[in-house]
Amino acid sequence: MTPCGWVLVLLTLFAGCAHVPVASNIAVKDKLQEAAPLEPGDVLLVYGENAPPPESNVAVDYFTAGCQGVLHGNTLGELVKTILKVNPQPGRFAVRYVKEAKKDAAPDRMEEFPESILRRLDLTKDMVSRDHLRYAVHVKENCEATVHMPLYVSPFGVASCSNKTVLEAQVWDLQTEKFIGSYTVLAEGEYTVVAYLFHVVVFPDTQKDATEKLAREILARLAGLKPTEHRDD
Repeated sequence: MTPCGWVLVLLTLFAGCAHVPVASNIAVKDKLQEAAPLEPGDVLLVYGENAPPPESNVAVDYFTAGCQGVLHGNTLGELVKTILKVNPQPGRFAVRYVKEAKKDAAPDRMEEFPESILRRLDLTKDMVSRDHLRYAVHVKENCEATVHMPLYVSPFGVASCSNKTVLEAQVWDLQTEKFIGSYTVLAEGEYTVVAYLFHVVVFPDTQKDATEKLAREILARLAGLKPTEHRDD
């Protein structure tokens, strides 16, 4: 390797990288009816589908500096943690993540056949009463990334992608077996990388922002509580 080549390698190794987090743009679609607040000892069930991992494309990842982002593996699990984190009255009610549910009824058909919610979750009325099960929230996650500017060739260039996360929550009252509406959160933002040896990365975490927004709304609408202010782990 020529001396110039070694210099370039060393500059690349020692060049820094600044990460600048920014908030996502949030939009909501509220079709959730008024609900009786969770009582002490009640249980909220959360289940659904995380977004599938994106298909890997080495060339696209390279020329965009990975600006399409990496999906968090378990948004539903993070939703449960976030609900508990922002709960101003810890221990008042429980939140359970239901990993397995029966597949004999599609989520988008539940409004037509609300009586099937117990069957789908493999529950009985006796179990609902005995275990104080109150609400079931089905969450479907969808994540998209659109490349706008793939002009990055390490360690120079610029790349930009639009990242979007949509969380659609459908809610049922398990005691009455009735569908009580939906609440959809859309979070989007522009992930940008600018590099001339030193890298500046501006990134919105749309999954985290959408999850926190939904967690706060679930707490406010189903528990009647004002969520605590955001605090990092």
